[in-house]
Amino acid sequence: MTDLPKPMTEPPVPSNDLAVLASRINSEHDEVVKAVVHGADHAIRAGKLLLEAKIAVRHGDWSEWLATNCRVSERSAQLYMQLAREFPQGLAGVSLTAAIKMLEQLKSPEEKSLLGSRRQSSKRNPIGEAIKSDPLAILEKAWAAANDMERNIFVKKIEKDVGSPIQPGH
Repeated sequence: MTDLPKPMTEPPVPSNDLAVLASRINSEHDEVVKAVVHGADHAIRAGKLLLEAKIAVRHGDWSEWLATNCRVSERSAQLYMQLAREFPQGLAGVSLTAAIKMLEQLKSPEEKSLLGSRRQSSKRNPIGEAIKSDPLAILEKAWAAANDMERNIFVKKIEKDVGSPIQPGH
């Protein structure tokens, strides 16, 4: 079984000592790296076991066997097996970002949907909103701010997209 997460040993007390803060930040970052690599190593070990089981299960019975005997979705099982094939020796030398991206694939569609809606609601796109509310005003402002070279590029792009030259004054 897995170890339970350790409770924070130090309460998040504000500190004016930047050296202390840096030390604590670095310590917490090291723990994040260990946890991600530890989690990915478990996924690789599970993948090796799944590959072994898949060989042992009669042809055509894999999905049913997996659903009956394991608490892992078929998609997660596929990802675990893929990790086991690609990283049989573990994640030594793999960056934190790469390890997180590998584990990101293991999220259920519900978790991905929840994260996606959080990201969308937390980030505003003022330019996109302005374009949606009054696209002509945005184009007029862009045209007014553009120099002659930029205007020529813009005209050529429109002509290419439309398929015919633009007549001045039309």
